[in-house]
Amino acid sequence: MKQTPEFMKIQENMQPGILTAHGFIGDDTRNIKDIIEEDNKNILSLDLSHSDIADRMQYFTDLAVNELGNRILIDNDFIVSIDDHRGTMPCPFRDNYKAVKRNTKLENTKLGKTVYWSDLNIHMIRDHGFYEGKGSFFRIDTKDITEILGMITAK
Repeated sequence: MKQTPEFMKIQENMQPGILTAHGFIGDDTRNIKDIIEEDNKNILSLDLSHSDIADRMQYFTDLAVNELGNRILIDNDFIVSIDDHRGTMPCPFRDNYKAVKRNTKLENTKLGKTVYWSDLNIHMIRDHGFYEGKGSFFRIDTKDITEILGMITAK
């Protein structure tokens, strides 16, 4: 899919060293429109929405935020911990959103799988359908996240 000049600027913001040391694209060679389109197809095939996923991620972050640095058990199957890096991080989509620099680690004890996300990830998933590029440190695979969050059953 062809990218607009606005999305070209957004993709420039996602390169390493602009907003973050590692950037948001990883080693993915696709443009962000194509990354978003593929992830959107995957989410729709699961009969979910980006908001469903972001809401579930936010649920765990909200429950663990007051236990900063401690591991807590949630809903009998999930161990969650949060670390805070102080400050805020602007959204690369240039929407004037600034996320708290906070990371959540969620372990699904039934599956033995773990996922990490930042508060910015939650925003970018909910508002932009963006799970980051393949190879990015905070890339969230759409199938993995829905399984780990307990939203779908692993097949």
